[in-house]
Amino acid sequence: MKEMSHYLIENKNIAWSMSFCWLAMLLTIFILNLFLGLIVHFFDYSQAILWHALSPSFVGFIILIFVWSVVSELYVLREGGHSLAKQLKARRLVFDESTPEEITVLKVLQQVADCFDLNPPAIYVLPDEVGVNALTAGFKSQDIVIILTWGALQNLDELELYGLLSYEFNQILSGEAVENTKLKILYSGLTVFSQWGSKLAQVGYNASAKNNQNKFETFFVAIGGVIWLIGSIGILISRFIKYLTLSGRTFRNDLKTTQLMNNHANLQTLLRIYVHHTGSQIHSAYSESISHLCFANSLSPQSWMNIHPSIKARIYQLNPSLLQELQLENLSKLRSRPLFGLFRSLDEVTDTATVPWSSPQPLPLLRLSPISFALNDAIKPLNPEHRKQKACPELILRAMQTATGSREVMVAILMIRQYREFIPQDAAVSHSIVESLIHLDGRLHAQIFHDALRNIGHMPTSIARQFLTKLACIIQQDGEVGLLDALLLERVKHELNLMPAHLPTAFEDMKGQIVHLIDALLHVQQINSPNQFEVREQILAQFLHADEIHIYADVSDEAIDLAEILNDVSGLLLRDRLNILAIAEHCLWNDRIITQDELDVLELLYWRLGFETDEAVAQMQKKNSLMMF
Repeated sequence: MKEMSHYLIENKNIAWSMSFCWLAMLLTIFILNLFLGLIVHFFDYSQAILWHALSPSFVGFIILIFVWSVVSELYVLREGGHSLAKQLKARRLVFDESTPEEITVLKVLQQVADCFDLNPPAIYVLPDEVGVNALTAGFKSQDIVIILTWGALQNLDELELYGLLSYEFNQILSGEAVENTKLKILYSGLTVFSQWGSKLAQVGYNASAKNNQNKFETFFVAIGGVIWLIGSIGILISRFIKYLTLSGRTFRNDLKTTQLMNNHANLQTLLRIYVHHTGSQIHSAYSESISHLCFANSLSPQSWMNIHPSIKARIYQLNPSLLQELQLENLSKLRSRPLFGLFRSLDEVTDTATVPWSSPQPLPLLRLSPISFALNDAIKPLNPEHRKQKACPELILRAMQTATGSREVMVAILMIRQYREFIPQDAAVSHSIVESLIHLDGRLHAQIFHDALRNIGHMPTSIARQFLTKLACIIQQDGEVGLLDALLLERVKHELNLMPAHLPTAFEDMKGQIVHLIDALLHVQQINSPNQFEVREQILAQFLHADEIHIYADVSDEAIDLAEILNDVSGLLLRDRLNILAIAEHCLWNDRIITQDELDVLELLYWRLGFETDEAVAQMQKKNSLMMF
């Protein structure tokens, strides 16, 4: 009964859409015949404008063209979404033949499909499209495909891909993908003249054939332009009808996707498109005919009667406070508001809402000298597997059997990192634990910290915030903070569910924060000061313009919040984050041995910026072993 109801609704929607399509065709025929009537009346005043001697032949010819175009398009798309992908010259993604970005998309696709207990549809990529967009097409479950732009693969992280693909799955489940594919066929008759005109004009204008010019090129360009101009009437009418009948459903689909997946990943995707210059435009010759299939507007934002509302309007519809209070067009204002509540709607905000944790004041300076242990402990990092299996003092093992003892071990490790072998007598920490840790290989401390973190157990939010503040005060007790300590604190935040949600950020707006992060990375290194400044210049030259380098020539002595900087940098484009890590690896560790502290920083930094760490650590260990040999 449910399937029959769905079938009747789908047929009703198609019948309704067909009615509007025929209306658009009739309106196009009327306007074209009217223009022809004006020309005929100019030469023969006895002829009526609305219906003249050429009208029967002209109307019949136009109807024949419309019918031929629809039948031809139906034949081209006989294999459903796969045919459309072939028409758009998209490339199918296959797991064994994919790049890392494409493998990530396939994994996320499988995750979304598993949520609905469905077989994942085939997925294609448009290799030449830098805009962030996607579309779904097909007639049956066997031939429905999802097509992503290359810009979506390059710009979106896993969470944002999850939101994009969730939207496409919502269209599949609602039957909208099938309806959209049929509408593309129906409206093809209105775009055929415009396509013919463009192709004819291209025959006359061929920039690559300077030495072999067509003597009729002016004629082809002129006639092609006239045909395109005539065809543009059909495009405007079809766009107008689509705008009237389809424009309201984008808001509905955004809301349905959010409710269906019970998260705000879709909003995160919209934010990514909004804050970056790539936008969602598709420059293909078929962008007009596929505009109603796309996730976001495939045409120029300046185009008339776009089917999809602007990204800004969609964000406002999902969360009015996000644009009203924060003014996203100026991302620098985001720091004036805690990031934890950015994805909450006004209905969810109550007087009892939890205030997000923030770093204790006053903020510290950047630590300019690395904290390290004896030189023998810093020469070569331990293998991660061997480090996990290293014998730990009995006292430490007993302490980590309880949540309270685990927290005390974490406090002791951070204190040792600050005070080295001297711990104040009035410090609220077990001195027997401190003694055991001091006599242990310092390279094991970070591993013990991670082991203890897994055993701290559940804490009420207020207690968790107090514990986090206690750790933060320890690592900046002397008014300075180092990158490894800040990253360890980020791990604690993650374990206590106090990690702030990151917003997409633009590279141009984050250069100051990136410079701070590079400085923090440099001061973890065992490099003498002259070489350190030389390496710093090499790194800055790779992502700053020549006229910007002098702005950041000196290491800043202002108080910083490394936690906020890490959160902002984690919101950069996928390729920007990878680029920062690649530059750091090349300039810092390309020709020198990496220490244990440096490897711990590298591993935690990969994790904090949203990447898998095992492969990066393994590669660095292999390079390190070759250099040691």
